[in-house]
Amino acid sequence: MKRLVLCVLFGALLLLGAQAAFAANEIAVTVTLQQIGVDVAPTSWVLGVMEPDTSQSSWVTTVAGYFEATNTGNVAEDFTIEPGVTSPSGWTPETTVGVDDYVIGFGIGTNPYTTEPTYTTFTGSTSLATGVAAAGTVDFDLEFTAPAAGSTYDAGGESFTVSLGASAS
Repeated sequence: MKRLVLCVLFGALLLLGAQAAFAANEIAVTVTLQQIGVDVAPTSWVLGVMEPDTSQSSWVTTVAGYFEATNTGNVAEDFTIEPGVTSPSGWTPETTVGVDDYVIGFGIGTNPYTTEPTYTTFTGSTSLATGVAAAGTVDFDLEFTAPAAGSTYDAGGESFTVSLGASAS
């Protein structure tokens, strides 16, 4: 009986020793999946009544750096900006004002934000900023120029979206 107990104890010690040796040779693997995202605030800009072929900028009508895009991902990101077609009349973004054609631009100032930025006109997806760190922000303004006289419009007003996108840097 003593032999059996000793054999069992010896076997248990060997087994524990083998497990301890195995545990020391394990590799713990941790992975974090890449997350890409961008949020913008505020999410609206009301221009009010405008005459044809006149411009308004958020820098003038609100405060400098009115819009703030935030990297909500966990890696550095590149931001893009893209205008949409108006509703209900279907004005389209162009590089020059025309009948049913509007112009939209974005500007990024430097701190301190004391002078209005130079605006970059965009008609499709365009780079807004590159290499924005996780949780980093980009302040920017928009400038809108209304279509020329003779454009179709809705008496209730026109609206369109400006979309921001993000991709890994």
